[in-house]
Amino acid sequence: MATWHDVAELLLPGVDSDIQKLLDKYPQRNCVCTRIAPSPTGYLHFGSLFTALINWKYAKQNNWVFFLRIEDTDQKREVEWAATSLVQSLKKFWIEIDEWPLGENESDKWNYGPYIQSKRADFYKVFIKYLIEKGLAYPCWMSEEELNEIRDQQTKNKQIPGIYGEFSKYRKLNPDEVIAKFHEMWDTFSVIRFRSPADLTKKIIFSDELRWVVSMIDNYNDIVILKWDGLPTYHLAHIVDDTLMRTSLVMRWDEWLTSVPLHLQLFQAFGLTAPRYCHVAPVSKLDEWKKRKLSKRHDPEADVRILFERWYSVQWLIDYILNLASSSFEDRRKENQLADISEFNFELQKMWVAAPLFDEVKLQWINNQYLSAISTEKLFDETLERAEWFDNEFAELLKSNPDYYRAAMNIERHTEKDPKRFTVYPDVKNQILFFDDENWEKWAETRKNLLAENENFSKLQDFVRTYIDEVKLEWVDTLWRFEQLKEIWKRFGYAANNAEFKLWWYIGKVGDLAMFLRIQLCNAKQTPDLFSLMCVMGKDRVVERLSEYL
Repeated sequence: MATWHDVAELLLPGVDSDIQKLLDKYPQRNCVCTRIAPSPTGYLHFGSLFTALINWKYAKQNNWVFFLRIEDTDQKREVEWAATSLVQSLKKFWIEIDEWPLGENESDKWNYGPYIQSKRADFYKVFIKYLIEKGLAYPCWMSEEELNEIRDQQTKNKQIPGIYGEFSKYRKLNPDEVIAKFHEMWDTFSVIRFRSPADLTKKIIFSDELRWVVSMIDNYNDIVILKWDGLPTYHLAHIVDDTLMRTSLVMRWDEWLTSVPLHLQLFQAFGLTAPRYCHVAPVSKLDEWKKRKLSKRHDPEADVRILFERWYSVQWLIDYILNLASSSFEDRRKENQLADISEFNFELQKMWVAAPLFDEVKLQWINNQYLSAISTEKLFDETLERAEWFDNEFAELLKSNPDYYRAAMNIERHTEKDPKRFTVYPDVKNQILFFDDENWEKWAETRKNLLAENENFSKLQDFVRTYIDEVKLEWVDTLWRFEQLKEIWKRFGYAANNAEFKLWWYIGKVGDLAMFLRIQLCNAKQTPDLFSLMCVMGKDRVVERLSEYL
């Protein structure tokens, strides 16, 4: 009579290690450890960045180890370049990974690898073979059609869905019958299933770092733990990986909360201690007033690359994420706007239990507050850094005359009338380009069209000639300079204010002339403070640009 040991040897031949040997090979760490484990299915998702940042922040403030594991057991969804892109993206957000794959020559950094699941197949087989030997797992040959029929039957009869008890066709086979079936199926099997207690009435109570005590129905399903391609499902893989990598805390989306009973059953089956779990609500978005999970398919901003290319500040994307995660972070940030995030302690117990909402308007506000608060020197440096990544032509322009463009950025900044006009880095570019003579010349047709829209601009040549002769750009009081120019304008039939315009036969108002100067000097109707930008440009440049109108 055959035994389950014989079945294990038949299904998984050549597996000569055991769980204890692997535990000895990867001994307990002398520190606490957490991780991020994304799937290489494309660019870094905002949700993955969210969990990575929280894990990293919590690990670093507690002097823990933080590592990256690539979970690529779903080979159908894998994108070839995604793993490398994920590592690069995380580094752009200052996330310091202590252990990771894809080092030099694609080597692992540190001693608890491999850090890519597809390279750990031999480890999984050791654990699965153990379950088969104990009669806690069995092969299954049920077809997709059979599984669909069972699902339809359960729905029709209002039965609890799943593959368990009588619904698992091969669950009750003894070792001899399993061996016979294996040979009948040309020495192959479709999947390996975990043999659950199949008790639909049992409840389980477990702890969660965020949700405290959780009570739910215990697992009753015979879940697939090894697929036909020889790779495990997430359920088995993370049990093995987090055990051998000595993970202390597993932080993941709350969609996995209902799987905890199964995972605890698996840990118990192996005689292992489970790590601490913390299940966080996924970042969501309002769609027709209903919450749904942020999705790359529907939401471009879910792709972190898009946010990065929109030139949001890395520091304030990080701030925004911590604000989404914690109920107390925003208040602490207001107290010290420019403090490094290392000065803030992140507490799991103060995370939001409800799904945080992604709000790009709020993100823009946060970014605006940051760009408005930093020094002009730092603003210039960060703008140049982004330009070197995404806009080389603009980067070369900034480097061609740094002092000139710093002065242009600095107009009205940190004053009582600071307009806080930079929300994202492209705003800096949009308000800098017209300071460059070459770019100004390219927009001649735009100037012509804008000026043609106002008939009051048709009699300005005499004003321009006089203004060129009398213009003064010394750094004196702006109000005084404005009053001086009003007197020049009045000579040519323009009222100094609205009240005058209503009382007398003026051809226009002072605002018309200010608009003319903006368009002629800057190609735009809206600009920073007019006299400040003229001072930055200098008299020679101002005279040259106004002379075009003559």
